[in-house]
Amino acid sequence: MDRLEIEIKELKKKQTTTENVLSKTESILSKAESVWTKYNMRLYGRIKFDLNYDTSEFKKYNDFIGVVKEDASNDSVNFNPRDTRFGFETSHTDGDWIANGRFEIDFYGTNAGNNLIPRMRVGYIDLANNSSGTSLRAGQDWIPVAQQNPATIDFGVLSAAGNVWWRLPQVTLRQKLGDVELLLSAMKHRREDTEEEERMPWALGRVAYNFGDGNLAALGGGYRTGEYIYDGGTGVGTVHTGKDIDRWLAALELKLNLGPVLLKAEGFWGEALGKDFLRYDMDVNDSDPNNPKEIEAIGGFISLTANAADDITVSAGYGIDDPRNDDMKTMRGDLNDRQFTRNSIAFLNTWYKVTKGVKVGAEIMYVETERFSSTDAGMRYTLSTFYNF
Repeated sequence: MDRLEIEIKELKKKQTTTENVLSKTESILSKAESVWTKYNMRLYGRIKFDLNYDTSEFKKYNDFIGVVKEDASNDSVNFNPRDTRFGFETSHTDGDWIANGRFEIDFYGTNAGNNLIPRMRVGYIDLANNSSGTSLRAGQDWIPVAQQNPATIDFGVLSAAGNVWWRLPQVTLRQKLGDVELLLSAMKHRREDTEEEERMPWALGRVAYNFGDGNLAALGGGYRTGEYIYDGGTGVGTVHTGKDIDRWLAALELKLNLGPVLLKAEGFWGEALGKDFLRYDMDVNDSDPNNPKEIEAIGGFISLTANAADDITVSAGYGIDDPRNDDMKTMRGDLNDRQFTRNSIAFLNTWYKVTKGVKVGAEIMYVETERFSSTDAGMRYTLSTFYNF
C-alpha cells in the first residue's frame, strides 16, 4: 500500500511538471504570435544556381563579370550558387506614420572554395508620413541615384560597363509632390579602420518624374571632396599629399513600358568615380601619388525586356564605360586587372517559367576590354536555375 501511494505521488509530480512545461510553451507561443500579429512580417528569398562557361579569363570578379584580363586565353567552367538570398521585412502603421524595416543577405562575402560566407546586402529602417508624402530611410541600401539596373542574369548587372551601382550605408530623405519625387541623401562606405581619415560623405540629389503606367524619367547627381591620402609602405606609413580630390556624378535615368517591351536606360558623366559606384581603381590616376589626378568618365546602358509568351521573357542590352584617356596616359604600361581605357558588354538572355516559383534561364554575354596597347574579348555562356519564395 505504501509503495502504491509513493507511485501515485510521483505520477502527480510528473503531471505537474508537464503542465508547467506546457504552460510556459503556450506563453512563449502566445508572445511570438502577438509579435507576428502586431506587425506585418514577411520572410522571402531565392535560391539561384548558375553554370558558367567562360571563353576567356574575367579576372574581376570571378563569379560575375567586370573586365577581361589582359592577354588572357584560358577558358573555364564555374558552378556558382552565391546569388542565393534570404530576407526579412516588417512594417506597421501608427496614425499617419508607416514604419518599415528590411534586412537581406546573400553569399557574396569573402570565402574560400565552397565555404560561402553570408554578407548583408541591405539593412535599413524606413519612416514615411502619409499626409505629407515625406519619408526617411537610414541604413544600407542601393545607392539613391542612378537607380536602374539592366535585366542580366549575371549578378554583376554590367559592372564597370555603363551601370554605376552599389549598396552603401546612407541617410536618404524623399518628398513626393504629385508625380514628382525629390531626394536628398548622404552616403558613405562603412569605416574599416579607425585610422582612416575620410570625413565627407557623398552629398546626393535626385528629381524623378513618374508618368503613365510605370514610366519614369530622373536626373540625379552628387559631389564629394577630400584629401588624397595613400600608404607609403613600410617605414613611411600614411602620406598626406595636401591635394584634394573632387568627385562628382551626373546621372540620367529612363524607364518606359512600351506595350509588351520594358525599356530601361541610364547614362552617367563624372570624375573620380571609384569604389562607391563599383568602379574600383578607376577614379584617380596615382602614377605620381604626390600629384594625383581625377579621371573623367562617361558611360551608360540600355536594356530591353519583352514577354515573348506567357511563360517566356527575352532580354537584350548593351553597356559601355569610357574613361577619358588623356587623364590616364601616364598610367600606360602600369594598368592593373581592374583598369581599362574602355569596357563594354552586350547581352542576350531568356527565362522560362516552369512553375509559379521556379524558372530556368540562359544567357550569352560578350565582353570587350580596351587598354592602351591591346583589346581583349571574351564570352560568357550561362545556364541558370532560379527558385523564388
